[in-house]
Amino acid sequence: MLGLPMDLLGAATLRLPHGAPDWVARDMAGLPALLMLDAANNRGWFDGAVFASESATLAAVNGVASGITRTIGDYVAADAPELLANGDLSAGLGDWTAVNGATATVNAGALEMSGSGLTNPSIRSGAIPTVQGKAYRMKATYRRGTSSSSPLVVSSRATSLSPVGNSLPANATTANITQQRIFAAEATASYIALRTASGPNGTVIGDDFSVKEAAAFRGFSAPEFTALLRFRTPASLPAAPRVLFSFDDGGARNRYRIGLNTDGTLSILLDSNGVNRITLTIPAALVTLNGEHRLHLSSNGATRFLAALDGTNLFGSQVGSMVPAGAAWLRLGTSPAGGEDWTGQILDAAFFNREVVPGWFVWAVGDSYVASIGGASVEQGVEASSSRQVLATGISGSAIAAQLAAMQPNPGLAGCPLVHWDGDANGVSVEEDKAIFEAMATFCPRHVFVGATRRANNAALAGAVDQRNGWLASRFGARYLDPHPALAALSDGSSGDLAALAANRVPPSCLQGDGVHLTPAAMAVIGGAIAAKLTALGF
Repeated sequence: MLGLPMDLLGAATLRLPHGAPDWVARDMAGLPALLMLDAANNRGWFDGAVFASESATLAAVNGVASGITRTIGDYVAADAPELLANGDLSAGLGDWTAVNGATATVNAGALEMSGSGLTNPSIRSGAIPTVQGKAYRMKATYRRGTSSSSPLVVSSRATSLSPVGNSLPANATTANITQQRIFAAEATASYIALRTASGPNGTVIGDDFSVKEAAAFRGFSAPEFTALLRFRTPASLPAAPRVLFSFDDGGARNRYRIGLNTDGTLSILLDSNGVNRITLTIPAALVTLNGEHRLHLSSNGATRFLAALDGTNLFGSQVGSMVPAGAAWLRLGTSPAGGEDWTGQILDAAFFNREVVPGWFVWAVGDSYVASIGGASVEQGVEASSSRQVLATGISGSAIAAQLAAMQPNPGLAGCPLVHWDGDANGVSVEEDKAIFEAMATFCPRHVFVGATRRANNAALAGAVDQRNGWLASRFGARYLDPHPALAALSDGSSGDLAALAANRVPPSCLQGDGVHLTPAAMAVIGGAIAAKLTALGF
């Protein structure tokens, strides 16, 4: 109960301008999900409003329920701009181009294609500006003229119209039909074309072509999104895969999908442009039959695709450049293919129109000590010492101003504990750096700052490094980690090491041949110290 008058609870919606009720999922900053369907308690939340039933919530996002399955999509805003130039042929043929031997004309304000004995004759539009990872709704009116072959309309990322993506159905009649469907952008330019299923041997006619951006529902769009799912698995292993979640373009070409396999594993995959890009596999040992689980799935649509099962079981892919899937259909407990419906329960689902990374991941930021040089990085060290997974955004040779600038476009990571290590202290400036550290601490409330190393070959910076490390220790207390005690303990006892330790420097045996970067063994020791620090702080 929300502690509200009963007459208000009976209304379809109740807007709470100052925040969501406590049952609505929130990110680490306390901001609520855009949409939440709470089937277990028959209620919902969308766009700042409480709905008195799940069915009312679904109606608000044009969703359909069938048993435990839910299907939402596709949505095009009333004011969505038209992206296809000259789709109504008002400028004549314009940049429409006949390909594969076809002939193109404009007759009575409509596009007319003709030809004889051709393979895939088509008239292609000009380039349509699109974004990889977004979905678009194409629409057209078309019919046969004198042709014996049925016209259809196709989408493609190439001027050659190969490969062909989704298509509107063929029209075998001489009466106009108007059809629409979703296609996913597979490049920065897309094309649609009027074509025939075989050689036309006559004319086919099309008009009122349109392409507009589409989403699953108002306010929610790929490629950046987060889904939180609470569910029960079936009581026994399925004889065929069962789909818990699908975010797709209406087919299997572009999709995010979570499915329970016949061996008890959960597969989380990203397919785009008809190619599987990422598959995360959750072992059967973590999936309890007839058990309740929580799954957190997030993507920034550019470099990260992450999942967490029950909070602490982490799975993820972090790449330099991800190829996201354009999608405009959200499906719970079902897929476009049919026959894959979930046989357990879906208790609730929440969706954010932004990346919200599970807070058990660790975010490492810094210079080459984080970016990895010579096979050694803080990421490897922490992961080897804990069950945590590290997302590393190190920039070799950078100063901390650049490191902060790289953090700021990633608000979805702000809920993770931050480990910052500017190990080489490039361009250290104690007074200027203080403000940057304060900004990092504000950006990520849970943070650990690791001190820069004192080495023989950065003696010129030794004074500034010592001052900055001293300030970090006094300002952040337990949230500061001095790496030198752990490195001193790793000394091999050689004369060179002893001399360095006497001078308050890093033992040479802990450094790679460049005299700058830590060896894998030294980094592993620091990684273990960082992991222990995170645990001690409750991060």
